[in-house]
Amino acid sequence: MGKRMKIAFIASSGGHLEEIESLKNVKEKYDSFLITEGGRFSDTKFCEKIYLVWQMNRKQVTFLPKFLILLLKAIHILNKEKPDFIITTGALVAYPFCVVGKLKGIKIIYVESFARVKKPSLTGRLLYNFADLFIVQWEDMLKLYPKSVLGGGIF
Repeated sequence: MGKRMKIAFIASSGGHLEEIESLKNVKEKYDSFLITEGGRFSDTKFCEKIYLVWQMNRKQVTFLPKFLILLLKAIHILNKEKPDFIITTGALVAYPFCVVGKLKGIKIIYVESFARVKKPSLTGRLLYNFADLFIVQWEDMLKLYPKSVLGGGIF
């Protein structure tokens, strides 16, 4: 019997995490782990194995050093876990993992936030051109992301 596929689920805390948790039926079919931000909105039992990383805000003065540390953590976690796929709903925490994952040949699946009805997110704009599968939840978003797939609401 061959190796089971392994999925890294990645989401910022709060609404992004809530969206990724709605993919429970996908999670149950594969080996999986979760990467999310620590903090008051990160309490989840979505996966047995959870990696917590710092919450970041790109407008903070400490953003660059925290981002570089997150990039190193991404390399370490992805080397250790060796997932076949990354599924992410964003936001900022996902970007370094997706960049490192793409360089390692890991397939990237990005789900644009349910809250994005008419305007793309920053993470969506950054990941659109190198995600292997880019899913939007609203039909209007197909105009902004013409290579995307309409997945409908994941809630």
